[in-house]
Amino acid sequence: MAANGIGGLEGPPKPPTAARTAPGNPGRSSSSLLEVDDLHVSYGRIRAVQGVSLTVPDAAVVALIGANGAGKSTLLRAISGIVRPHRGAVRYLGEDLVGLPVHQIVRRRVIHVPEGRGMLARMTVLENLRLGGFALKGAGHGKSDLERVFALFPVLRERRAQLAGSLSGGEQQILAIARAMMARPRLLMLDEPSLGLAPLLVREIFRIIPRLTAEGTAVLLVEQNARMALQCAVYAYVLQTGRVVLSGRAADLLAAPEVQHAYLGAG
Repeated sequence: MAANGIGGLEGPPKPPTAARTAPGNPGRSSSSLLEVDDLHVSYGRIRAVQGVSLTVPDAAVVALIGANGAGKSTLLRAISGIVRPHRGAVRYLGEDLVGLPVHQIVRRRVIHVPEGRGMLARMTVLENLRLGGFALKGAGHGKSDLERVFALFPVLRERRAQLAGSLSGGEQQILAIARAMMARPRLLMLDEPSLGLAPLLVREIFRIIPRLTAEGTAVLLVEQNARMALQCAVYAYVLQTGRVVLSGRAADLLAAPEVQHAYLGAG
């Protein structure tokens, strides 16, 4: 089995040993939605993220790919405030988020959908969705937000009175994304949205993501299915042992021999 769950790769992948930028990398810009700058995160003596820098433009999909243990999920947790970096900056619309509590980051419309979906199984679909908008309580748009979510995800309108725990795996993942959309994210971070789903449901999830950017939401996507992630994204970063080793336009990385060999199962 592949070490990163992709293709036929055995053992750790071997992208370039030094960081390299492919043509078309978004680069640094004062108009960027998110800029991560020289971020370092450790769990005790384990250095999970080591000097990662990346940029997410507004209303674009940016993919993070890499083997298990490369630091992708930790990076998302650091951006959303779940773990605190010991060095570096996370600038969102020019404001450094490092040190802010999670609820304040959510109120800035930076929303994280972690791996595992986290449904409240004994609550209905509708109740789960309403909880997603809790941070915006008092904004006065609960009903319009629900209608917007139901327009994006019609299956949830049909299932709104159903217990979340009785949904299929694919429907639960759609509900997890929809619940996040109730908070009106400007930046949505998705951690392994296709994990454990059948191929047909994976394709459905990846049909949803471009619709989110059309609504004005930027997506930072961590995904085990590197091929689909690169086909969906505009820009991408390859992480290895906590470092960015390759970055650039997703289409360029999709065609790069080292990415094909390490992550796409090419011989």
